[in-house]
Amino acid sequence: MKRSPLIAIIMGLVLALYIYTSSVRPSRAMKEAQSTLTEQIREALLNIQNGESPEAQMKGVLQMRSLADKYPENADLQWNMGLFSMQSGQYEKAVTRFEKVIRLDAQRLNAYMQMAVSYAALKDTSLARSVLSTLIEKSEGDLQNRAEVMLEKLK
Repeated sequence: MKRSPLIAIIMGLVLALYIYTSSVRPSRAMKEAQSTLTEQIREALLNIQNGESPEAQMKGVLQMRSLADKYPENADLQWNMGLFSMQSGQYEKAVTRFEKVIRLDAQRLNAYMQMAVSYAALKDTSLARSVLSTLIEKSEGDLQNRAEVMLEKLK
């Protein structure tokens, strides 16, 4: 009779170990998915940067846009889409993208700078100055110096 409780304890431990290892597996799958996403981003960027024709570049932009729609919470995708929006003169969209980057990754301070540049391109110097002031408070070094220079030019 003493074997029954021992067997029950062993079975309980085995079951607990199985449940624990099962819950760890998705994180490995998530890492693999992230790696694949990073590769897809890299491929789209290469198509845009090295496209031999406007069609090839547009293919890369469409790939990037599709990924950004599929993974709206990915700061790298939002960052790149913000830069593309700036390059194409779509500064309102750029501002929206950089706001999202900041919401997703508060440590990506360059997004503040790009947002300020976008506001300046929209001739909204008040918002550009406000964003630059925030950046100056949060940053240091070269980025802070560049923000101070830009703020001085906007006064």
